[in-house]
Amino acid sequence: MRELDARIDRWVEAGVISPATGEDLRRFEAAHADADSPPSLDAEPSPTPPAPPRALALVGEVVGYLGAALVVSAVSFLVSRTWGDLPTAGRIGLVGALLAVVAVGGTLASRPPSAPAQRLASVLLAATVGLSAWFAWVVIDAATVSDDLEAPLVSGIALAVAATVYALRRRALAQLALLVTLCVFVSLTLAAALEPREQLISLIIGLAIAAIGLAWVGLAVTRRLEPARLALVTGGLVAVFGLQAGSFEEGRWWMLALAVALSVAMIVIAITRSPLTLLIVPGGLGMLVAVPRLIERLVGDALATWVAVMVTGVALVVAAVMMVRERGRPRTP
Repeated sequence: MRELDARIDRWVEAGVISPATGEDLRRFEAAHADADSPPSLDAEPSPTPPAPPRALALVGEVVGYLGAALVVSAVSFLVSRTWGDLPTAGRIGLVGALLAVVAVGGTLASRPPSAPAQRLASVLLAATVGLSAWFAWVVIDAATVSDDLEAPLVSGIALAVAATVYALRRRALAQLALLVTLCVFVSLTLAAALEPREQLISLIIGLAIAAIGLAWVGLAVTRRLEPARLALVTGGLVAVFGLQAGSFEEGRWWMLALAVALSVAMIVIAITRSPLTLLIVPGGLGMLVAVPRLIERLVGDALATWVAVMVTGVALVVAAVMMVRERGRPRTP
């Protein structure tokens, strides 16, 4: 059993299997160990096993979250009371020390292969991305950088940290941090570049965010992003709501029409392609939000808007029934 545990640990560290799969394998082998090996008459009764390390790891995970919550509460209080009185060096030192503690804690927690340790590492390393942005803002603000460059620089540094974390840990929380920082960086950079043409900011940012979402879905389909299922959902949502974000100005009903068309396309793909079933989530949510807004923009009638809501709901129910029937149909050999 010890040899199996060592092998599972190596598989998890190498990324061959996930920590959750490793835990399932341990439980399965432990449950079937007695059935696979007949009892020996000469065998001495085994001593009572010590407390399993996985239980200790779970306790450590909870304690880690509690400690992080206490640190955040204390820092928030101290910052609110003393931030204005702190010199520049004190601000940089305070945020830098907090960043170092969280980053080192996340790195150390990522080494054990147990699932609780990996979850704690994901949370701490995701917090590292946010603290990196805060630290960059404090340093750049102290350097009296131009206001036009401050936001792109801060978000660019956070994006670089998020990309590094995801390159080292291809997990769900790291992927979400990378997607969020990428969207923030693109939005702030475009806003700074387009400031003289303020009327185009929301349009171009919306189209850029939609392009990021579509690219994210494409990377998920080609298995270049892991977990791929999460990337399908988040990329689809970003694409749909990016188009809707660019439609708030008058006369941009066509952006809503694009959002509806994209949502319908994702629903059709989810119905017809089993590996892409999860696209039903962003497709359905996009329909629920975009269709009523489009009808209201074109017709301006509350009754017609609610009729559109009803039709959209019926269409989603029909799509769900088709998916259930298709998935439940027995396959002929």
